Amino acid sequence: MSDTRLIERWLPIGALGEESIRERRSMTALPPTYYLHVWWARRPLVAARAAVLASLLPADADRKRFLRVLGIHGDPVAARRVVDRARRAGNRVDNPYGYSRAFSYSPDRGDLEWANLQSSGVSVLDPTAGGGSIPFETARLGLACLANDLNPVAALILSATAEWPLQFAEDLERTFDGLAAEWRRRMEARLAGFFP
Repeated sequence: MSDTRLIERWLPIGALGEESIRERRSMTALPPTYYLHVWWARRPLVAARAAVLASLLPADADRKRFLRVLGIHGDPVAARRVVDRARRAGNRVDNPYGYSRAFSYSPDRGDLEWANLQSSGVSVLDPTAGGGSIPFETARLGLACLANDLNPVAALILSATAEWPLQFAEDLERTFDGLAAEWRRRMEARLAGFFP
């Protein structure tokens, strides 16, 4: 059996490039990791997931299933051509992609079983993790990740992005929802006269 990985033989660069651009295109619907802290070198989540997964899968892995696990459920390159043609003609196209942006897709149990990585005991190492795109996507794939950064700000962002949510998710969500509701109640009371 060969130890050659999928990333050594094939990677859908065009599709990944378009999905990476698409991930950042909307300033109102960015991935959740973007809202925690603006990190100057944050990597697109779809590219991070592709790098992790393609580095672990064998070279003969099912390419269509790989794209599905990435969240690429159509042809983003062809969809971009449709957008460009419409723009040149002065028209607008709603969603030629036919699916949500790839970063919003969380691999389901079937995807994780197909990848068959959880039982492998593999850990992903990212010693220069920055804002945490690779550890975040590694966690979404159900794998362990060893990550850090020399910059203490990046190390803190990394903990808040990939470590603490896994440890404190339910308690944190309840606390956040309570604080958000209280903030909204106070702001609505203060601003009701200005914004009826």
